[in-house]
Parts: sequence; C-alpha cells; structure tokens
Amino acid sequence: MKCKTSLLIVIDNLKKGGAEILLTGILHDLNKIFEVTLVTLSAECDFIEEIECKKRYSLGFKSNFYLISSIWKLKKIIKNHRPSIIHSHLFYSSLIARLACPSSVPLVYSLHGEMSKNVFNNSKLLTFLEKKTIKKNHSVIAVSNAVLKDYEKTIAKNINSFVLKNYISNLFFCENKYEKDYNGLQKLKLIAVGNLKKTKNYAYLVSAFSYLKDYKVSLDVYGQGNRIDFEILRNEIEKNNLAIIFKGPVNNLHELLTDYDLYVSCSKHEGFGIASVEAMATGIPLLLSDLPVYHEITMENALFFDVSNPISFSDLIKSILEKKYDLNEISKNGIRISKKYTKEIYLKKLFNIYDSILQTAQ
Repeated sequence: MKCKTSLLIVIDNLKKGGAEILLTGILHDLNKIFEVTLVTLSAECDFIEEIECKKRYSLGFKSNFYLISSIWKLKKIIKNHRPSIIHSHLFYSSLIARLACPSSVPLVYSLHGEMSKNVFNNSKLLTFLEKKTIKKNHSVIAVSNAVLKDYEKTIAKNINSFVLKNYISNLFFCENKYEKDYNGLQKLKLIAVGNLKKTKNYAYLVSAFSYLKDYKVSLDVYGQGNRIDFEILRNEIEKNNLAIIFKGPVNNLHELLTDYDLYVSCSKHEGFGIASVEAMATGIPLLLSDLPVYHEITMENALFFDVSNPISFSDLIKSILEKKYDLNEISKNGIRISKKYTKEIYLKKLFNIYDSILQTAQ
C-alpha cells in the first residue's frame, strides 16, 4: 500500500487469548501502514506496551443488554473517523461491527475457531443473527480451511472469503538449537499446552495414561483453568498414580519446549492449533487428535490418534517406544513446514487481502 489508509479494528477485549495475542503482535506493523483506530467491547487489558494505535475506545459492553448501546457507540466512532476498512475479531465484536458498519465501508471479520462448535452450538437464534447481519460489503477471514468449511456449512450463504493461517512468534524459530536424536529415546517426556477447558479434553490423556503405567513416559501440562475441573483431574491422577503433572501457566514456552521429546494435543476441535505449530517449529514431533485442521496445518507431518478411544493414544506411545516411527524425519520436516507460519508471511497475505477488498469497494 502506497499511502496510509484508515483502519478500524474491533475486538472483544485485550485479555490474553489466541486472537488477542495475534492482534497485539502485529499492531506495530499495522501502524506503519495504516492509521489505526482500536475499539474493544470492554476495557479489560493484559497488555501494556503492545497497544499501539492512533485512537482507542471501549464500548462498555458487559452483556446482551448493552448490545444496542454498543452498536450506536460504534456507529458514532465510525462516523467520526471515517475508516476506509473495518476489521473485527470474535463473535460479538463482529456482530456489533456488522450492525454498525454503513454499506459504504467494507468490513472484514475474522473467524478464529469453528463457529458451529465454539459459538452457535445448535442455537437457531445465533445462527439466524449471523445470517441476517451479513451484507454485500462484508468479507470473512478464516484461520484455516477447516474453519471456513464449517462456517459456510453453518450459515449456508455465499460470502467473499479468505483463508489466512495464523503466525507464530519469531522466538520459536532458532536454527540448529533443537537438534536431538529422537529415534534414540529410551523414555518419553511429553508436553501439552492449553488451558483446562472441556474442548482441550485432558480427561482423555488421564484415561490413556492408565494404560501406560509400566512404560517410561510422563506428561507435563501447561495452562490454567477452573479450580474444580483441575481438582477432579488431579484426584484421578493421584488415585491411579499417573505420571502427569499440571504446571500452570507460563510465559517462556519457547524455552520450555526444548526440554521435551514430544508434543501432544487431544483437543476435540480446534480452529488452528497455534501451540502445535510452535512446538513443530522447535523440532518436537507432534502427537495430535485426528482432526482435519491438524492434518491441514501440519501437512500430515504428525502422528495422529483417535480422540474417542484412549487406547489409541496408549498404543501410539508403545509403538513409538518400539521405534516404529522415524521421529528424526518428522522433526526435520516439522521445522521446514513451520516456516510457512512466520509473521512476515502472515502480514504480506493480510495486506493483500485488505488491498483486494479495498479495490473491490472502489
């Protein structure tokens, strides 16, 4: 882009989460190209130095009762700043943005997960609202082909769409730092990353480890979650004397990954799975749920298991210990594939999407 264009970004809040980390990670780069106005539904914020923009607003959204007032506030902001393009993230921000955006301004909204599972959950009302608020000047960006297919199937409506896969921090790209003879391992030290949510399915790993008591394999889980859910899992682990430890949240994952032999995710569904790509970039072989999105982002360079059957995972671990897979080859290929997920590639594709939308709107 040859001159600064006005970009208005809308997101639920700036608490640390996948979409929020991705956005704050590129704000500096966006401000080099655009005149950025940042709007959040609420004022919650876990970031300080990363928040770079010309103007910032909070709509004071707390619940559905604030929906109408938030729409009017955003309409006023749009009228005052006259953005050339609007980009929203997450369900409520995108719903409010679509209702507030005039037909003369192109709007693009990002899908960070499978909406049918993460948001709609068979809700006819939410699905109806989604369908009825999509206009001709709107476009959608999905973080994976799997997410886009899920959305198109759910809303059953034609819309201008793009797939823009997430990026990972440059901290995970360190050449030759992670050399290890994975094929020579006599015991396995596994790592899982993600907050204790039902979709992450950690109860599955607890069940699977009950079949691995006689094998040299351990698991550390990094993330935070509900205290009650944590206690239930911990009691099951202690009762069965399983080699699983919940380590809590961390900020130096790029350093910790090098201490482990295999990365595991047993998620029931994922929009992208950024922690898996981060692990892949460090050279760690991946053990993943047999989900279409995991096949997509790893380009089949992982070992997959049936998330509905814990024995599938335990059998996979036993096969690894029996040297039935070339983990060194998986490691090498993983480092190569992960280079498709740099911030530089992401930004180039994002700017091309903006250009395409703006040219169509002219």
